[in-house]
Amino acid sequence: MTEQLKKEWAISIGGWSALILFLTGTYMLYDLAMPASQQINNHPAWALQEWGIWYLITPIIFRLLDQYHIKQQLTHQKLIGILALMLCISLTYQSIFDLFVFNDSIAYTLLYFAPSHPLALFVISFIWHTFLRIEHRVNSSIEVERGAKKSQLNYDDITHINSASNYVEFHTQEQQFLKRTTLKQVEQQLLDSQFIRTHRSHLVNLNFIERIQIKPSGSGLVLLKNGQSVALSKAFKPKVKARLENAA
Repeated sequence: MTEQLKKEWAISIGGWSALILFLTGTYMLYDLAMPASQQINNHPAWALQEWGIWYLITPIIFRLLDQYHIKQQLTHQKLIGILALMLCISLTYQSIFDLFVFNDSIAYTLLYFAPSHPLALFVISFIWHTFLRIEHRVNSSIEVERGAKKSQLNYDDITHINSASNYVEFHTQEQQFLKRTTLKQVEQQLLDSQFIRTHRSHLVNLNFIERIQIKPSGSGLVLLKNGQSVALSKAFKPKVKARLENAA
């Protein structure tokens, strides 16, 4: 587990544990101070059953925000989409839980939690933005291997990148380099404005694309300016065509 992940889980566990203990203690003190007829008499674990799901939801939100931030794709629309999805998940869980455990109606549960869950999501996103967001510096090169030697390869010199078992192949116009990693990990380091996935095993530098050639089967080839070609699958064909048309 990376230091960032440890920090995210520590904030989630510590924060929600503090809130749950505070709410539980507050209601217990209230009952101690009030006559029996006015006591609330909540179950000792009531705060845990209401907020326990957030132990899991909070780290997921942190991860999603961080991953989109790394790839420079965290727009306001994306942020709202993530929070809306998590709101639906939290309210759905709570509604089902209360229906089967306490026999509460779904409408009652949704009305009861409607103010608090959006507030929780706002606080979580604020905490991530203030304490967890990392200003990721976009590198212009990546460390690669050629034999026993390691060197830095500039992204601008890469024509395409292929997945090769436990390694990734980096191709330039004259040479080929290796790195022990996965294509997904490499893709997360690259700028979307410069590289595009054409196949589950291939990434291509947009600056080196000459044209695409479509086969009768629907798949195709990406023809590069240096005469090389890379496979183009049906799944990635629409996105590649759209990017090339926008760049034209």
